[in-house]
Amino acid sequence: MTTRHKAPKYRKTRKRRPSYVDPVLEEERAKRVAKIQAKRQTTIDKVKLSLERRRNNKIAIQNARTDKREREEQKAIRDAHKTGSEKIMLQIRDDLSQIAETGIRCVYTSMIIPEKIKYDGRSILSIKGVRYRLKNNLHMVGWGKEAVTMSAAFERVVGKHLRKGWMVVPRKSIFMMWSYPEAFPPLDSRISYVEAGTDGQPDEKSVIETRRILNYCKKLKKKDLLIVMLSQGIDDLLCLPRETITLRDKLRVLNRLKAADATPEEINTVRNKLSAIRGGDLARMAYPARVITLITSDVSAEPMSQLSGGPCVYDPKGEKALAVLEKYKLLDRISLSVRDLIEETVPWVMAADKQLDADKHYKFVHRYVIACNADAMECMATEAFKKGLFPVKLNSTCLGDIQEFAREYVKMTSLMILAVEGKINKLEMFLEMRDSPICPLTDEKVQEIFPAKDKWGLGMCLLLGGRPTVNLCSKPGQGGPNQELALYFSLYWYLRTQQYPILREYTVWFLGGSSYGKDGNSEAVGAFGYNSLGTDVYPEFEKAQSMYQSAHTKWWKLKEERRFESKIAEARKEMLELEGVRNKYAAILPGRVLAENNTNLFFLSINGEDELLELKTGNYYTFTNVGDLHIIRIARFQCICDGVCHGHQEKVCADMECPVYQSLSAEAHSKFQYCCRLDQRKQDS
Repeated sequence: MTTRHKAPKYRKTRKRRPSYVDPVLEEERAKRVAKIQAKRQTTIDKVKLSLERRRNNKIAIQNARTDKREREEQKAIRDAHKTGSEKIMLQIRDDLSQIAETGIRCVYTSMIIPEKIKYDGRSILSIKGVRYRLKNNLHMVGWGKEAVTMSAAFERVVGKHLRKGWMVVPRKSIFMMWSYPEAFPPLDSRISYVEAGTDGQPDEKSVIETRRILNYCKKLKKKDLLIVMLSQGIDDLLCLPRETITLRDKLRVLNRLKAADATPEEINTVRNKLSAIRGGDLARMAYPARVITLITSDVSAEPMSQLSGGPCVYDPKGEKALAVLEKYKLLDRISLSVRDLIEETVPWVMAADKQLDADKHYKFVHRYVIACNADAMECMATEAFKKGLFPVKLNSTCLGDIQEFAREYVKMTSLMILAVEGKINKLEMFLEMRDSPICPLTDEKVQEIFPAKDKWGLGMCLLLGGRPTVNLCSKPGQGGPNQELALYFSLYWYLRTQQYPILREYTVWFLGGSSYGKDGNSEAVGAFGYNSLGTDVYPEFEKAQSMYQSAHTKWWKLKEERRFESKIAEARKEMLELEGVRNKYAAILPGRVLAENNTNLFFLSINGEDELLELKTGNYYTFTNVGDLHIIRIARFQCICDGVCHGHQEKVCADMECPVYQSLSAEAHSKFQYCCRLDQRKQDS
């Protein structure tokens, strides 16, 4: 029996209706996709640009290190061939550089934190002798460049007792941190580093991160210990406007105050009023936790109330800001929201404000200056003593105009020489220096430093420091306060020696150096100064001017006489060459470079750049900002001849009673022995 198989039924396929596409919706969808893609591409471009910048910065650092090594090798070759007075000058530069570098190195936050902050390994933390108990209750916040190395060094000390930390640092600081071993944080660090600020101005990132820190501090309890790290110049980082105003509103008011030539104190008064973290607000929010403020300062070894806006220093925020804006007639030129805040004249009263002592300081806030110029001067004094110089520590917090610095330094130097020569007594020195705008001396200080011949050693070393201010011209060149101070010192000292001939019997050198920023090994950081540094340029200029005038007269005469064209061309070529030489000397005349704030050109053009300070630490980014350091070396001549060997001519010291001459061996007596002749300017190649 056969079975029939039915043919399978095939269903008819239904034709789908074409879906209707709304052109409006499709256009909106395409716009959204394009917007997302554009945002994605923008992010990619930003990342690429950031990586490229970091790569270029790393290459720049490597090139700078390579160039530095090459310069050091070339300098070593040049120095090996120096003899006579140039060799003695080389030794003086090396000694002063080592003294300055010792001071700079000892205030590195990575080195000074372990020196001043001790931990017993269990539960006791000591800061300058004050003991604190730790029990996983430590928190850390900070703002500024110094916070990079300071926080990393502090975390190494306290270890796992640190629960959380936030550091708001300038742009490129994190990259720099990973470029230098001394700035490395622990690999398991509990600190978050955030870069903020744009071109020295606060930005939204500064506001967001500072608000996050403040909200965190609000949650602290009585058992907690909050470490606050501050440094100079953090207005672009420590920024949090009050809730009712915007960052733009705040900056507009501050810029108008600056345009009206308001003082820094007045600007800070208004800034604190408009801030939700300055003027003690951070301490108010952190209460009842105990707060410890660690500061690096170039102003004083004592904590200053206005340093970095005083986020942990009591400020009632009363009527002072209103008085400042009324003084400069700006009340009608600010927004209503800002005006409402300014007109709040009732002082703030919170729980923390009831914890004030008689000096209006919070009892639960302890402040310590961790690094300052005084620390650097202590190390410099030790190094100077090792080199046989008698160190005299004067003032580490000098403030004033650059020319006032130079005049007072010269005055102080001359008084020390006149004192050791018995020309003045202690009372006369006190009367001369008690009202000094730069380095005022008390009666006790004069008693301490008054020089005596039996304590002279190989010479005397005056140690000072501070922050000189420079009045910039409309188009300033490259230089810096220390280079200008070195040149001013040399000019004023020359004039002083003309006034008091007895001063010519002493060899006086000045060195100005710096401990802050990446200028640590740049051409603008510091320089040496001495008697003939500035004056030796003028004879060279006059000589070049005379040669140019002679060549110009010769060319003009040939042209008037209509001689051979070839001779006229040769005369003109010679005249133009001599004109270039004259212009080169004219460009580095001391009066001109000082007026144009272009002293770096002067120091680059003389003595093969030997008068520029070149630190040898290997780094040019110190993460430290504690001010400028100044050294004045005073030494007697190394012979008792009439001093002619210290002039501008190569004279042989043949004084039979000269101690240097007597110290020579019999074989060396036949050779030339030069005293310390202050420099004669080299011809530029």
